Amino acid sequence: MATLDMGTMNFGGDDIFVNTENTIISFAKEMNSRGIKPELECFDKGMIDMTLRLHKKGYINKPMHFNFMMGVIGGIAATSRDLLYLVNSIPKGSTYCVGAIGKHEFPMVALSIELGGHTRVGFEDNIYLSKGVLAKSNSELVEKVVRISKELGRDIASPYEARKILGLD
Repeated sequence: MATLDMGTMNFGGDDIFVNTENTIISFAKEMNSRGIKPELECFDKGMIDMTLRLHKKGYINKPMHFNFMMGVIGGIAATSRDLLYLVNSIPKGSTYCVGAIGKHEFPMVALSIELGGHTRVGFEDNIYLSKGVLAKSNSELVEKVVRISKELGRDIASPYEARKILGLD
């Protein structure tokens, strides 16, 4: 499994990540040829639309796994309204995880857990356990998500179960 960004992102100022449709198709073809399942990283609804268009053209296979990145400058806001919009925009049988930047991380991953989705945490997105409290490691961020999951009544998947959920078995 590997990340496949589903579009271009304007991160503010002059910071632009260019990822054209032809680049996405090229990566998707290469991933398919190597048996790599794409984790479809979407920063806004238009990237879901790109995914669905490329699926119809045969470049992206079902079942699809989406990674919604929220609260990033230039992308969709980290709100419950927007997460519901994204979740309701993906095909039945798809799985998804949610990641969010900075202070938005834990509220959004908690909502994802509550909605039946999955989570993404790590220093790439957030370095704080709580306001003003720096995490010492990625494992502390993961441990917090495990606590949140258990408090919300969700079990943690084993590696075998995760592979099955993602269609990697």
